[in-house]
Amino acid sequence: MSDPKAVLLSTIDVAESGPFEYFLYGGMAVGIWGEPRYTEDVDLVLFLAEREVYKFFRAAGRHGFAVDEELAIQQIQVNGWARLPLATSKSPWHLDIALGDSPFDRSALKRRRRIEIFGRAVWVASPEDLLIYKLVSGRKRDLLDAQIVRRRRQALDAAYLRKWGDWWEREGVRRIRQRVEGLLR
Repeated sequence: MSDPKAVLLSTIDVAESGPFEYFLYGGMAVGIWGEPRYTEDVDLVLFLAEREVYKFFRAAGRHGFAVDEELAIQQIQVNGWARLPLATSKSPWHLDIALGDSPFDRSALKRRRRIEIFGRAVWVASPEDLLIYKLVSGRKRDLLDAQIVRRRRQALDAAYLRKWGDWWEREGVRRIRQRVEGLLR
């Protein structure tokens, strides 16, 4: 079985198999807080020290992901994220992992929500935190995702969104505060 549901269920198996703090964000979370859309991956923020991320990679290997541990560690060190394909290294279905190490990530961890999907409980970024992640990225697809979530979630914490928009702007993410204000209109 190789499809978005298989990637999600395998991701939940891995994330819940150890003492891992995490939450989903990205396209799967957009499907929860906004509208379902096609995606070939699951995006996960993982809270582990870089020197311990191998523990997660080994657990992922035991749960069906094709893990090249050395490559994945290099990806984390160079890009800040790693891609783990499901089943084989050529699979289009994959898990993308980012390490949560910023003050924003830690705030999002405190606000994550436990949601049931396909009969399984999983931690998901709050709607506001998902919006900030999408606005930070600023890609066309992510901005469209943010609009979709905004349409479905009328009651948002605007002060929280502005606070983190300001923070990211100070961190060098240009025009994010403008994107936050545009979303709140």
